[in-house]
Parts: sequence; structure tokens; C-alpha cells
Amino acid sequence: MTHSAKPPADSIVYHVPLARLEEYRGRRLIVRSDNPHALVARLGVEDLDRLAYVQLRSLPSDIDPLIHWAEDLGIDLLLENPAEDFARLYRYARLLDNHPVRVSLPVAPGFAKAAKLASSLQFAVRLQIGQPTAPLIESLARLLDDYLHRSTVTHPIDYFHSLLLGFCHQEPVSLWAIQEEDPALVRYVDERGEERLPGKLAGTAVGTDPAGFVERWSNGLRAVGTECAECPFFAHCRGYFKWPSREYDCAGVKTLFHTLAQAADELRGDLAAASPLGGVSPS
Repeated sequence: MTHSAKPPADSIVYHVPLARLEEYRGRRLIVRSDNPHALVARLGVEDLDRLAYVQLRSLPSDIDPLIHWAEDLGIDLLLENPAEDFARLYRYARLLDNHPVRVSLPVAPGFAKAAKLASSLQFAVRLQIGQPTAPLIESLARLLDDYLHRSTVTHPIDYFHSLLLGFCHQEPVSLWAIQEEDPALVRYVDERGEERLPGKLAGTAVGTDPAGFVERWSNGLRAVGTECAECPFFAHCRGYFKWPSREYDCAGVKTLFHTLAQAADELRGDLAAASPLGGVSPS
């Protein structure tokens, strides 16, 4: 998905609870639930073509209904307490026989162990990064080193993976889009049926032009002279790490960007050397 200030209505993905499915049927959806049996019962064949993926919350113990249901449909496992609940991931490895599976987890104390376990089990990983503290930056740096250099890491760890590809192909991939938090692309629907902005923006009013939020936010940061004004990674970050606190010091996260940019340069050089045409081959 790419950023657009005025996206067509059918480009928006609505992240809805299963209880609100009827109100949003026919649109592009992410459907969340903590009940695999209910997902299978409520989502019909006509719904599957409009689904980006389903999200399991609270990691229910009985996943048998999902194993052979809707093969190739992506499943996102929300691990809200990674330090305490990471061992529960083992039971979900059976889903990989028929589904791509991703683990989404907050960058909070103990997250790295959960991310490494998820990666070792062959799950993709999405890090919900917020505004990480210095100790969390250190953990992110170690995880990034594993992602870049350990041969046992074979599935994407985002945001690392998508930014690496963006740097490699010299494309301005938006961190807001990678994290599924750009209101031009994703809207979150709460249990009462009210539309909210996604991810870290959840407490923000939707407003009259939610699709233009990233543009307004990033332009405003540059206009008032924050460190975004001279940041070499602004085209990719677009002020992502300045929300919610504009005073957040980006020095630590910039080291991660630098590491990814350097790795992308090396990868691009390797691809150019290996290509008979001397150019970068597509991923």
C-alpha cells in the first residue's frame, strides 16, 4: 500500500471487531477476534476475497478450527504482553502448514525474547515501536543485527525488513504505512462501531480529513524547525518517531536507520555484482 492524500474509498482497510462485520461487509477488512470458532462461523467464502488478514487477540488455546480453514489467508497473532506470554507461541506453529503467520508485539521490556522466539518458529514479526527508550534501542539494535546477519532468521521482521527494501531500491517507503498506522490506508473500528485512527494515533480524533494526517503532521514538524528538518531519513519516517511527543530525541532510532541504510547499500552492491546486466534485481 502507498500513501495518498486523497485515497479512493476502496483503498482503505478497516480494522474491525468480528461483532461489527455486518456493518463493513463488502469493504477491505482486517477482522479481529479472540475466538477462532466464531471467525470460522461468521466469515463466509464471499468475505475472504476482501480480507487482508485476520487477527487473533489474547492468543486463545483452541486453534484447531483455523488450521485447515481459508488456506493461505494471513493470520496475525497479537502478543500484548510479550515478556509474559511469549512461550504461548509454540502452539501456533501448526498454523504455518496452511497460513502465513505474523506476530505483532509492542517494543516493551522483554520484547526481544518474544521476537526471537517468533522468528525461530518461522513467523514473520511486526514490532509496534512507539517512542523507544535507550535500553529498548539497545535491544532493537541487537535484534536488527540478528535480522541482518543470522542465517536462521528467514522471515521478515518489520519495520526493519520493509525499510531495508525501501533503502535498497531507493524508494521512499513510509514508516507510517509499514506499521499500518497511516490513516490514509487504515481505519480502526472500536467495539462500539466508532471509527478511530489506527495504532499509536488511536486516541486522536478522526477529524474531517484523516487521510491527510501524515502530510499535515510531517510538514508541520519541518516548518517549526524540529530535528526532522535536516534528518536524512525524513522521507521514510515522516515524523513517525515524533508522535506523540515532539520532544522525543531521535538520536537512538537514527542509529538503526543508519544501520539499515548501510546494509541496503551493501545489498544493492551485491545484487549489482551478481546481475548480468549490472543492475539491482527485483526482490
